[in-house]
Amino acid sequence: MSHDYIHRTGAPPGYRPRHLVIGVVVLVVWFGVLGFVLTHGRNEASSVDVYSELPAGFTGALQAKGVTYQGLSPVDATTQSQVLAQLPALGNDNGGKPLVFRTSFTVAKGQGQPGTATPALMIVVPDPTGSDVHVDFVDPTSYRPLRSVEYGGSASSTTP
Repeated sequence: MSHDYIHRTGAPPGYRPRHLVIGVVVLVVWFGVLGFVLTHGRNEASSVDVYSELPAGFTGALQAKGVTYQGLSPVDATTQSQVLAQLPALGNDNGGKPLVFRTSFTVAKGQGQPGTATPALMIVVPDPTGSDVHVDFVDPTSYRPLRSVEYGGSASSTTP
């Protein structure tokens, strides 16, 4: 008989019993990790709710100025300190804690037509009394100011 018609029985060449043990261990660990991941994290917030940090009426006030934003996310402490170091001082009358977010913003063109979305870092500095809010949009790499918006009781301006 030729070798093609011979059916081997038993373990394949090079097989060692430890291969079976290693395979079983890998399988158990794999299913253990899968079970852990699937059972943890339920009913928990998947990210920080950065929208709750914004002043009341923030989105509507910016829209009234023709500026919209989307995709708000927090930045790390290093980026925040670098951005705040690049901005000019806001004066002693505005002692609010600045908030820095990564976003993209759009400035409406004439007749309310939307413009092009621009990636930016948004710095929100609310007045401690909550009446005035200063918002700066800066370039995320050079920290160059792109747009500045103020709204509230005494200041209501938009600068390119």
